[in-house]
Amino acid sequence: MFWEVLWMPVAYNGRLLEVDLSRGRTTVRRLEEGFLRRYIGGKGFAARILYDELGAGVDPLGEDNVLLIAVGPVQGLRLSGASRFSAFFKSPLTGIWGESCCGGSFGPELKRTGFDGVIIRGKSDRPVYLLIEDEHVEIRDAGEYWGVDALESEKMLKQEHSLRHQVLTIGPAGERLVKFACISHAGGRQLGRCGAGAVMGSKKLKAVVVRGTGEVEAANPEGLSEFKEWLEKEILERVYGLRKYGTPGIIVLCNRNGALPTRNWTAGEFEGLDKIEPKVLRERYMKEDRACYACVLACGKLSVVESGPYAGARVEGPEYETLFALGPLCGVDNPEAIIKANEVCDRLGLDTITAGNVVAFAMELSERGILSREDVGGLELRFGNYEAMIRLLEMIGRREGIGDVLAEGVREASRRIGRGAEAFAVHVKGLEPPGYDPRNLKGVALAYAVSCRGACHLRHMAYRPNLTGEHPFKPDVEVDRLSYEGHAEIVKEQEDFYTLVDSMIFCKFHCLPTLGPVLWDELCRLYELTTGWEASKAWMTERANEINDLIRAFNLREGITTKDDTLPERLFSHPVRGEVVDRDQLKRMVSEFYRLRGWDEEGRPKLSR
Repeated sequence: MFWEVLWMPVAYNGRLLEVDLSRGRTTVRRLEEGFLRRYIGGKGFAARILYDELGAGVDPLGEDNVLLIAVGPVQGLRLSGASRFSAFFKSPLTGIWGESCCGGSFGPELKRTGFDGVIIRGKSDRPVYLLIEDEHVEIRDAGEYWGVDALESEKMLKQEHSLRHQVLTIGPAGERLVKFACISHAGGRQLGRCGAGAVMGSKKLKAVVVRGTGEVEAANPEGLSEFKEWLEKEILERVYGLRKYGTPGIIVLCNRNGALPTRNWTAGEFEGLDKIEPKVLRERYMKEDRACYACVLACGKLSVVESGPYAGARVEGPEYETLFALGPLCGVDNPEAIIKANEVCDRLGLDTITAGNVVAFAMELSERGILSREDVGGLELRFGNYEAMIRLLEMIGRREGIGDVLAEGVREASRRIGRGAEAFAVHVKGLEPPGYDPRNLKGVALAYAVSCRGACHLRHMAYRPNLTGEHPFKPDVEVDRLSYEGHAEIVKEQEDFYTLVDSMIFCKFHCLPTLGPVLWDELCRLYELTTGWEASKAWMTERANEINDLIRAFNLREGITTKDDTLPERLFSHPVRGEVVDRDQLKRMVSEFYRLRGWDEEGRPKLSR
């Protein structure tokens, strides 16, 4: 009908760009109103598309895997927190659902090109990059950029095009298909987890470069302006620690609660914390606050080493997850070495969380005699040896020597090494955990076990109520981090809430219960102001339920069962501050989580039965 041809959504472009690298072709897919309304954006779009279009058993590094880079309704609205974008794919590290989210300016720029996302399929027979300039789309030769590190190749592509162009790149790790290679943006921001960089590398895709000149409109510009004014005021008044110290501020609280993973998960407190705590980083190394597009929070920190053997090292960070993974987890208390190791990972294009876990795992194997000095290329690989850590990261990123085995992640590396190494490989479903030890945070234990992508702190944000003792949605209820009671309800509701945040692709730091001002009512209001469509908590929860059912069904199709919704043995048997995770209590929490989700006792949603 005529009205269908002319229909144009508010806050959406209603179009996805589809790129087939095998054939060198691009097409445009129309997104109808019902699809946009039902799946919101970002994660919702991906859940429907990947479930429908990726069959079971697809090789994550084969041409049939897809890489979907998506935005939501809020990108491009010049609103604090609305800068983010996400990538979705089958993970080469885990073999299941893969996703990663990033800030910066790429998301709003992509939205202004007239697309709500890009689906990349196939595989080029030579290195290429994708150029999107509004309606102009081109697959270009990337031979001169292949082999160049992630940070330098971004600079080169901006010189080739303009500083206004926004760029995603991979480094040598992605080119060499390191299973936890990341995608880099803006000189220090990453689509970090699950190996998105390896998916790009398998497709011989070095970079995605975008420039958009369109405008993004909201359904209620006046109301959105009032919301923006309120939001910025709340952020500036309430979110002090993140603004001053960035994410490293939480490390003291984790250590105090015995929840700071140390020396490959053998301890929960780090004796060298005073050397790497936030005040030290702020006073000695942080030189500049960095913000994403239109954001008033500015939680990014440019850190620079000005003297010593690592003089000249520069990173946007280190973020808390990097600080924990390349610091306490490896027994390292030298902040300059951590900054340098962070830079090495950024240039190579390595996820620092998995990288730190892999190095710590190798350090423990070396100290136990499972790996000999000859096995590790002559390195004196022991906890605290930061020089060996940095060298091993370089070997991993280029798949040199033992680095070729460790480039597979701890699960597969432990299988290849053998000799009992699997007992020291800490992961959930193949994904190494972030910096919150679940032995002293029982809600985190459940969140890690049931997360759709493996051990993850961001799908449920369970660490925050566990560390603060504050219930995210019930101010009069206290959370006991050492009790097994009440966590299933919290994890389920937070998963619903953050599924919608990840579908709108709004910044989670603006949506932290008891800290960030955006909770259920405000998120529904933002959706209404942006799209013009009514929303309630009940309706939004229905959307979250469907999205999570689709992702669970995707994973079940790949072979995941309830036996995979668990934790590594070390967390059940090796106490920290006298605490372990009780296996039976975890099973009970998982069963309760299934019930609240509407899944059966095997963790199957209705569409999988």
